[in-house]
This record gives sequence, C-alpha cells and structure tokens, in this order.
Amino acid sequence: MDLQLRGKAAVVTGAGRGIGAAVALHLGREGAHVVVNDIDGPAARGVAADITSGGSISLAVEADVTKKDQVENMISKALSEFGKLDILINNAGIAYDSAGPITRKLFQESSFEDWQKEIALILYGTMNCAKAVLEHMIKQRYGRIINISSDVAKTPLGLKGTSIYSTAKAGINALTRSLATEVAVHGITVNAVSPGMVRTTRALLAEQHREKRSKEYEYYKNFEKSVLGLIPLGRMGEPDDVAKLVVFLASDAARWITGQTFSVNGGLVMM
Repeated sequence: MDLQLRGKAAVVTGAGRGIGAAVALHLGREGAHVVVNDIDGPAARGVAADITSGGSISLAVEADVTKKDQVENMISKALSEFGKLDILINNAGIAYDSAGPITRKLFQESSFEDWQKEIALILYGTMNCAKAVLEHMIKQRYGRIINISSDVAKTPLGLKGTSIYSTAKAGINALTRSLATEVAVHGITVNAVSPGMVRTTRALLAEQHREKRSKEYEYYKNFEKSVLGLIPLGRMGEPDDVAKLVVFLASDAARWITGQTFSVNGGLVMM
C-alpha cells in the first residue's frame, strides 16, 4: 500500500531511541520530511543522519518538550525548513540520565516533585507540542496528531512503580478523545497508540547499565520472563511493531479514523 506520505512534513518527539526512532525512520522511508526531536542532541542527530542517508530530508532538533519556549522554537524551525507541518507524533515520555533509566518509585515513596517531573514530561509535553502545531494545522485545514500512550493506563495488569506513569498516560487517552472532537471540523485527526510490553529504551538502557543498576536490570529480566507467558503471540514487542501502526495513522489511509486509542500488545489485552 502506498501511504502517500512523500513530501509530508512531520515532527517526532523523543525520537533519539526506541519507538520514536523507529517511527521517524519509517516516516523517512515513506518519503516524509522528518524533524527528529530529542533532549539528547547526539541521539537525535544520529537518527536524522540515518534518514538523510536513506534519501529523505531530516532535521534534528534538541528540545525539552516540557519547556514551552523550546517547543515553539522547534515548531518554528520545522515550518522554516519545510514550509508546512502535516504530522505530529507525541512520543517523548521516558526520563533517563547518563547512568540509565531513572527508577520509578512506589507511590507512597514518591514526592510531589516526582509527580511533577513525570506528568510534565508525558502529559504536559504532549499538550505543549499539540498546542504549538494546531494553529498551523487549522490554517491549512489538515493535520495528523498521534499520541503514544501505554496499555498500563487501560488494562487490569497493574505494575509496581507505574502509578504516576499510568496516570499521565491515562490523561493522554482522555486528551486524544477530547482534542479529536474539537479539531475534527478543521480536517485534523487525533489518535493514540498504546503499546503493550515492548523492548524499548528503558529495557535496553537497563541492560546497558546492568552493572551500575543491577537491581533494575534483574527486575526487567524477571519481568520479561513472567510476562511472556501472558502474551498470546508469545514474544515481547519491538519498536517496529508499534511504528508501523503509527505511520499508518499518520497517512491519508486513516483519514476517517479519529479519537481512538489502539493497543499494540501481542494480544495481551485478551488475557
């Protein structure tokens, strides 16, 4: 199927690694012009270089999606470079430092500052980016916004240490429905993709830094073993499994789909 994305202009946040990188690369392969955003500049530039080497146009922009001025500057750069903006993928949503992923605390051990940090990154970051692109999309009467949620926000499978994370992701699901209703009249669709158990940045960083953070590494290995038996398709997901649905929703093949949250989870939701 030709998704007719050639020449479309897209911004993908948190695209230096994992699902975001996979989405950006797939958009590039479809011929879209892609702004690769990440708070990690070198990682963003690496993905942008891969897109460019494949024959598409790409621009790396280092920006923190929790900062309104940085988001607005990123969108301004995208418009200056491409002359338009058709697609926004709100993917940024993991906190990590030089030693690997930041360990999430149990709710009773968390502070107000912990809540602010995670909700600002996941939910407010998504809202910042959506707000920044809407004026342009409304003027051109066209737009595709895809938010990356998580199945921990909507399934009975509770996981320790995800109280704040799942709350923020549930907010994304609600935002997706409400915003889709508001902007449909302008030819803009808004959908969410909700990954299940995917081997993404957090798991990979836990492996890379297993000596420094041995407890977290042990937790992830044990978690993978325990959850595999619950997935009907019998394997953990990969970033590409999620990216392909995201790219479809960004295309005109999905022009009559809006306000939906789609699980990509190997059938785990059935269990």
